[in-house]
Amino acid sequence: MHETLLSEQGTLQVPAEILKELGAKPGTPFRWFIRGDGSVYVRAKTKTLDDLMGMLKPRNGKTVSIEDMNPFR
Repeated sequence: MHETLLSEQGTLQVPAEILKELGAKPGTPFRWFIRGDGSVYVRAKTKTLDDLMGMLKPRNGKTVSIEDMNPFR
């Protein structure tokens, strides 16, 4: 477990071990969510759409072109 203190300026320091585990670098956006029970969930946005490209494989090798998808808009 890691613990940090809120500074007088209202900032929190994230421990280096956590940043390394997340793959966060300077400029990485963090998103903060408050859950219904009052707990806080923080997510580092370390992936882009380009990183995710090709992650999903088509079923049975079948693909659909953009033109074929357009009628479903």
